Amino acid sequence: MNRKVGQASRLSLRGKLVVMLALLVSRESITAEQPVGASSPPEVRLARGRELAKVMCATCHLFPEPSLLDRKTWLDETLPRMKIRLGLAPELLELQREAALLKASGRIAPAPVLPQDDFAAITAYYATEAPATALPQGPRPPIEVGLPLFQYERGAFRHPMASTTLVHIDPETRRIYLGDAETKSLSVVNAHGELIRLIPVDNIPVHLARFRDDFYLTMIGSFRPSESTLGAVGFLKCAGGELSMDRLVLRDLPRTVQTEIGDLNHDGRPDLIVCQFGNNIGHFSWYENLGDWKFKEHVLIDKPGAVRAVVHDFNGDGHPDIAVLITQETEAIFILTNDGKGNFTPQIAFQWPPVHGHTYFELVDFNGDGRMDFLVTNGDNGEYPSPLKNYHGIRIYLNRDGRRFEEAFFFPLNGAFKAIARDFDQDGDLDIAAISFYPDYTSAPRESFVYLENLGGMKFRPRTFRQCIAGRWLVMDAGDVDGDGDLDIVLGSCIHGPSDVPDALMLDWEKSGPSLVILRNQLRVPNSSLQGKN
Repeated sequence: MNRKVGQASRLSLRGKLVVMLALLVSRESITAEQPVGASSPPEVRLARGRELAKVMCATCHLFPEPSLLDRKTWLDETLPRMKIRLGLAPELLELQREAALLKASGRIAPAPVLPQDDFAAITAYYATEAPATALPQGPRPPIEVGLPLFQYERGAFRHPMASTTLVHIDPETRRIYLGDAETKSLSVVNAHGELIRLIPVDNIPVHLARFRDDFYLTMIGSFRPSESTLGAVGFLKCAGGELSMDRLVLRDLPRTVQTEIGDLNHDGRPDLIVCQFGNNIGHFSWYENLGDWKFKEHVLIDKPGAVRAVVHDFNGDGHPDIAVLITQETEAIFILTNDGKGNFTPQIAFQWPPVHGHTYFELVDFNGDGRMDFLVTNGDNGEYPSPLKNYHGIRIYLNRDGRRFEEAFFFPLNGAFKAIARDFDQDGDLDIAAISFYPDYTSAPRESFVYLENLGGMKFRPRTFRQCIAGRWLVMDAGDVDGDGDLDIVLGSCIHGPSDVPDALMLDWEKSGPSLVILRNQLRVPNSSLQGKN
């Protein structure tokens, strides 16, 4: 492991406290001769709260402005959680479902980090400066109903309770793979969503990566937030055209969500790059392939929240680098530059405060300059009861010089969970398909799925299909399902999860909601064998 990465990312709780205390001592503006308490003038408490918040927050993440959340959410949800972290509320810690694991993790201060009066000043600052209600979403073009390029088709196969956690279109066989949280299985279906085979895996599948004729299957262990280490990576062997679980390659991992494959040290063996999201505990690692199914872990970023990693040579030196999205408190994309021997140097492409809730990214060249840009979604809104956030949506960050990434496009979208860029209409530019797991079902249900047709000049026309709330879309993939030369879209529905959903909608999903939906691209005529099946 690169020493710089290790030192930057594995700063212990004790180290953070030392840094924090040093900052507190060094800032004259927050070291008054007389202590600031309940009897201090309001303006003094407010000033001290502001300075304390900026110093304390900077030890772990970017400073969150009060305007990012409404007053009630700060006071009832966010700040009480911070109070636990800072060792100020042991009684609240004991009420947590996994209190023992949290205490053992080292992520919770064993004793108060600062006086209660100081935390009260921080609380007063946010209570005073935060808006009474969440700030409204900015303007965006209306989402039109009607998707002429695609034809809606419910998959013929469905689980009794739609809990789809994985959708993968295999370009080699054009089969669709579905992971299901309730049955803990991987289903293989054909171009119409008809079941071919169901493979029990005794875990929750969330990601599938092809390696030659076989697959690596990533399993999260627990769909809901947890400190458990039930995550695993399995190897699926293909024999006679059919897949079966061959072995568990990695096990006892914290909520593992993705596995990327690449030879990071040029030894001719495929290494595994694994996003171990966890919850409060988690990390991002690459596993060096030692041969004979033995792997050696190299921790790159010892923080929870790794969502997705992509291998790409960013600096053109012939060595495979890595881009990884780290969420939770970090909310940043790191580019890890490889020296060719598996040692990495980190660079942050962009970073936001912890409430932003990033969920996915893709590498795409949007402006045709030969450099890979980032297409990113942020819309996670399920950690605790929280209002809609006006900064949730889809962003494009253009790569300006290999080291500097500039936001060039933002489409506000409540609960944005995934966006993929493809030339769906084959007109020479990249369109965007996006899903939301936390849309505004009351005022803007069309946010569930949005197709952004590229009009050029970073302008897009948003559309959706009439049945856009037929399911609750957690996962999505694009590929040529029917072999006609254009790209179709498959959506997977997972109806149960955090946040409120209208009762009537939930009842409909539970009764007859699909596990998957196919948006069949009508640009080209499908094969004759598929005619009449829609």
